Amino acid sequence: MWKSVTSGGINSCSAAILDGGEIVYSEGFGAADRAAGLQADGKTRFNIGSTSKMFAAAAILILADENRLGLDDPVIRHLPEFTMKDPRYRGITIRMLFNHSSGLPGSTFVFGYRDDQNPHAVLLDTLRESTLKHDPGAMGIYCNDGFTLAEMIVERVSGKPFLDFLKERVFEPLGMKDTGASIGISGGKVAEFYDENGKKLPRELVAVLGAGGLSSTVEDLCRFSGAFIPGGKSFLSEKMREEILRPQPTPFAASLRGQSLLEAFGWDYALLPEFRDLGFQMVGKSGGTSFYTTNIQILPSRGLAVAVIFSGHGPTQEATCTIMKALMRDKNLQVPEKPRPVPPAAAEPVPLELLAHEGYYVDASRAAFFSFDAEKGLLNIRPLSGMNDGSSAAAHVLEYNGGYFHDFERNETFYFTTAGGETFLVCASIPLYGGDVPFFQKVPVPLTPVHLAADVDGRVWFLRNASPFLQSSDILLVRSSRIAGLPGYIDFFGIKRVESQEYAAIAATGFRDQSSLRLFKKGNETKVRVMQFVFSGEDSVPTISGGKVVIGPEGENEWRRSERGAVLSFVKPEDGRVIVLSGTGDFPLLFDSITDEGEIYVPEGSFLFFAGDSGDIFEVVNR
Repeated sequence: MWKSVTSGGINSCSAAILDGGEIVYSEGFGAADRAAGLQADGKTRFNIGSTSKMFAAAAILILADENRLGLDDPVIRHLPEFTMKDPRYRGITIRMLFNHSSGLPGSTFVFGYRDDQNPHAVLLDTLRESTLKHDPGAMGIYCNDGFTLAEMIVERVSGKPFLDFLKERVFEPLGMKDTGASIGISGGKVAEFYDENGKKLPRELVAVLGAGGLSSTVEDLCRFSGAFIPGGKSFLSEKMREEILRPQPTPFAASLRGQSLLEAFGWDYALLPEFRDLGFQMVGKSGGTSFYTTNIQILPSRGLAVAVIFSGHGPTQEATCTIMKALMRDKNLQVPEKPRPVPPAAAEPVPLELLAHEGYYVDASRAAFFSFDAEKGLLNIRPLSGMNDGSSAAAHVLEYNGGYFHDFERNETFYFTTAGGETFLVCASIPLYGGDVPFFQKVPVPLTPVHLAADVDGRVWFLRNASPFLQSSDILLVRSSRIAGLPGYIDFFGIKRVESQEYAAIAATGFRDQSSLRLFKKGNETKVRVMQFVFSGEDSVPTISGGKVVIGPEGENEWRRSERGAVLSFVKPEDGRVIVLSGTGDFPLLFDSITDEGEIYVPEGSFLFFAGDSGDIFEVVNR
């Protein structure tokens, strides 16, 4: 923990241990608030990100315990307003929300500094125009939106706000006095977040409570973990405690040679292979926001739990595993040995039946062409570049031996599998988890490729419906492209397959956080909708050297391009936002009024973003 803080990148962190229902260790590392001189400890509050999902699971199981809902009820039984373009959505059950098998596209929310949007309404509106990635229940792919639907079900069935229900049924019974909404709302003794320059950023707020919007302390997370230990203080019946701990497999799991991940009731895993092989069940859940990372790990049969939280992107799974193994050694329990590297072995000829897997593949954000050198026993994975520029990166070469394809240098092992009519290259036994996960998915090449009505090759798109309190500037600008060598596909927030002049569908249906794309006309302007986001093209951005910028009657974000290099300052409304991004490369951030003030040199061709309420006036002052 200290190494993580002192090596940079981590501001502060905390760890706690539960043993036999008692917190036996609790400590913090680093400064939670540098200006106030406050050190982190076990009672310091952090945002816990997706670890919040286990509280949504707890709430649903409490209601199931009371026979107020069934885990295999269709979601639409409790949320009739939930609809999608894809009629298969009617088959999504509550259980599928928790083992990540619903088929919902991904994550319909953004991190922010203020709760100024209704995440439930945004999700329902987005899903209304969306399709599923796969049949409900077919495979487990990490999905945040399912937990927002679960949060909505809790509110509908209980008749209470989600947080009120948790406070009454979980927090208070377990003595969790420091758990609730994000630190941007709850306040208290919090771990502040500082950027790489040491600047303290505003307190983060995540509005989707069930998917990732809670804050807590390591001590409270240990108290919560104790509810899943036999004989521990719990809010669940024995039947529901067993339900939350048992694996929740999907048909896809049967196609894997090893253990699947995510196919559990909310947990990242209900079994870790290295512990299972010694006769122990280990369950765990991680969480991450833009600013914080969390992990809890529980060994139910021995009454042990470990919680770790970092301000920054820390190695939480590694930390909890290291602590848990040390505890087990102290108790004279057998501990998994460190995996040994696989020694290089001579490549064997690739079996003929595997040669049919040659072709084009995608993952969440990349495209590649797979080819075999059968006699030499090689699989060549050649990346396909965007922007159709004809360039080609070096191939990733895997060697076939013993029924697997190996990268001996990286100690990685792969194999092909087919499920639900789709072919996947699977990475076997990934580090720290030991599970098998899809690495690439094969995609068809259309005989007659379709092109979008708008040219997307190398084009820059500008977000027009961002909140002034959006946390990250990463999604403000998107550069789209065609995929060189793969006709009929584009890259715009991930790889998409063009199906008409106005629509591109999800290509990587076996990966998390995917989305379709729709082109539409608004007046004479072509716009793009991806998830809840609306973008316009760069031809709609006028230049500016100074003067006023007014937010229009519909409240859309305004964009300007700097006409020439100049020293600028800005006068803005109280709740307005100005961001300056470089016009080169990946559009690095130059200025953000949420943390910056005063004058800034703005190079020629930079992009200026303005967000506020309709009628708000910004003044750009050119010195």
